[in-house]
Amino acid sequence: MDTRQAEFIRLIDHALAIAEQMKRESQVEQLDHLISALQAIKAQVIAGQLETSQGISTLGLARGVADWVNSLDSPLLKAVGAIEQYYQRHYA
Repeated sequence: MDTRQAEFIRLIDHALAIAEQMKRESQVEQLDHLISALQAIKAQVIAGQLETSQGISTLGLARGVADWVNSLDSPLLKAVGAIEQYYQRHYA
């Protein structure tokens, strides 16, 4: 695994930890979908099968979370935003 993949997985794991903590504290149904999406993306990164962003595509994580999260200053929204930024910069 190269450093680009390792850093991306670190960002994903950070977002997963926040989402799982939030799930323990609340019954937000959307967290299950987010956790599944993050796990699927992580598996694609590990397998080397994540498609490139071509400089314009996103993973749709930030938009999805922004639709239901209580605060736009949420640590979860910041974490998925960091994933999106990394994806667009390093998987172009």
